[in-house]
Amino acid sequence: MKRRTVLATLGAFGVMGGSLNMRAQAATKDSLKVAGWQNWSRSLPTPKAPIVVPEDKAALKALINKTEGGVRPVGSGHSWTDLVPCDGAIVQLDNFNAIGAIDADAQTAWLGAGARLKDLSPGLADKGLAFRNLGDIDVQTLAGSTSTATHGTGATLPCLAAEIKGLRMVTGAGEDMEISAEKNSDLLPAAQVGLGALGILTEIQMQLVARHKLHRRVWFAPYQDVLSNAEAYWADNRNFEFMYLPFSDTAMCISHNITEAEDTRREKDESDDGVMQLKALRDWLSWFPYLRKKLLAAAISGAPEEDVVGESWQLLSSARNVHFNEMEFHLPVSEGLAALDEVRAHIERHRGDVFFPFECRMTAQDSAWLSPFNDGPRISVAVHTHAPDDYAFLFTEIEPIFRRRGGRPHWGKLNRLGGDDMRALYPQFDGFAKLRTELDPKGRLLNPYLRDLFGAG
Repeated sequence: MKRRTVLATLGAFGVMGGSLNMRAQAATKDSLKVAGWQNWSRSLPTPKAPIVVPEDKAALKALINKTEGGVRPVGSGHSWTDLVPCDGAIVQLDNFNAIGAIDADAQTAWLGAGARLKDLSPGLADKGLAFRNLGDIDVQTLAGSTSTATHGTGATLPCLAAEIKGLRMVTGAGEDMEISAEKNSDLLPAAQVGLGALGILTEIQMQLVARHKLHRRVWFAPYQDVLSNAEAYWADNRNFEFMYLPFSDTAMCISHNITEAEDTRREKDESDDGVMQLKALRDWLSWFPYLRKKLLAAAISGAPEEDVVGESWQLLSSARNVHFNEMEFHLPVSEGLAALDEVRAHIERHRGDVFFPFECRMTAQDSAWLSPFNDGPRISVAVHTHAPDDYAFLFTEIEPIFRRRGGRPHWGKLNRLGGDDMRALYPQFDGFAKLRTELDPKGRLLNPYLRDLFGAG
C-alpha cells in the first residue's frame, strides 16, 4: 500500500463533473438532437427526452414554445436529484459560453450560462479577474452551479449564486427577460437560485474579484482535535474545510489563504488512487474495524503535508474521477459539527461498507429566496458512497439525522424532501412558486419532480 496515494492527496469531494452518453440523431436546422442523457454517477434512469443543443436564443425560444412534456436545462450532469429528467427536451447550453461585457471598475462580467467554470477561470484570469470562491470541482456549468446554490467553503464567503448581479433568460412563456440593476431588480433574490424553473438562463452577470493567488495547506490531525478547533480554523483562514476518514479517528484539513508569494511546484494529484486504496482496505477489512483503524493510522503517520502556492482557481478545485453518490445537508452553525459527529458514530457502528471521506465546509449568509444559506451561515456536511454501492441507507439512516438538526438539503444532491418539506424550510417558497407560475403559466419548464415541489403551474 502506498502511503502517499492512500492519504496524502485525498482532496475534497463536492457538486460536480459531468457525463453525457450521447448518440447522434438527425440534426435540425436550428439545433442538434442527441439522446441518452445520464447523470454523472448514473444513479438516475435514462429519461425519454432527447438532448437538444440550441444554436442561439431564437432556437431556444422555438424549442420552448413547441415542445410537449417539459423542457429542462442540464449543466454537467453532476447532480443526483430529478431536476433534469423529462419527456420533452433536455437543453444543453454549449453554445451559450462566451465571456461578454466586462466592467473593469466594478469587476463584473456577463458570462455565458452554459460555460464551464474550468473554462471561464483561465479566460477571466487573462483579463485580471477571478471568481471570489469556487467549489472543490469546476466542471459544472455556470448556470448549473448557481441554480443549485453550489458552494465552496469559507466563513465569510457566500455560495456562487450570491455573486450574481444580473441574468438573462428565456421564460417558460418563450419570452426574453433580464433581471439586473436596471431591469426587474426586485426579482434578483428570487432568480439567483432558480433551479431552471423560472426560465432557461442564457447569460449571467457575475461579481468577480481581482486575479489572485492562494497558499494551500493540507495536513492531518486527530478528528476530535479538529472538531474542537474547527470554528477557530474557519475564523483564521479564508478557506477552510476538513474531511473525516471513516474508521480512522483522523481528519484531513485543507486551508487556502491569499498570498503574493511566488508559485511553487505542486505534486501530481493522486486522489483517485487514494480513494481506491481506501476501497481496497474496506474490501479486506470491513468486518474488522479495529484492524482497519490501525492500518489507516500507520498510513497517516507517514503522509506528507501539502504546502503550495498557485492560481486561486487551480488550487480550489480538483478532478473527481471515481464516481460516487452524495447526500449533503446545510446545517445551522450550532448544529453542524454535532450532526457530523452523529453521522460518523452511526456509520462506524452500522455501515462498515462506507469508505469515502465525509466532507465538512462552511458558507456565509446570502439573501436568495431558495438559497440554503439565506437565514444565516451554515455548516455543510456531505456523505459519499461509491457509485456501485447501495446508498438507500442515506435516506433511511442519515437524512433523519440531518433533518432533526435543522438541515436543508443541497438542491442537487440526494434527498427525499417534497414540496411541503421545502415550504417549511424556506419562508419565501410560496413567493417563488407564485413567480414561477407567472413566468411559466403553462408549466413548460416543469417535470414531475418540480411539479411535486411547486404545483402544476
